[in-house]
Amino acid sequence: MEAVSTLRGMARGHPGASSGERAAWEILKNLTDRRPLDFSDCFVRLDGTGKRAVVILLVDLATGKTGLSDLH
Repeated sequence: MEAVSTLRGMARGHPGASSGERAAWEILKNLTDRRPLDFSDCFVRLDGTGKRAVVILLVDLATGKTGLSDLH
């Protein structure tokens, strides 16, 4: 759940947010809405910490350590 906390801490959806903050917000929103992620856009806008958090989160989701219900 550290990855989710990292992304939540980064996520900002407001107009003045940086591209990385908006990317974290979009990724979390897409995951909670169970929509596909656009890695050609959102992922590349994240800094190293954000990218690491997304990779860990996806591995946790794939291996069952984290469920989509944990994102709410």
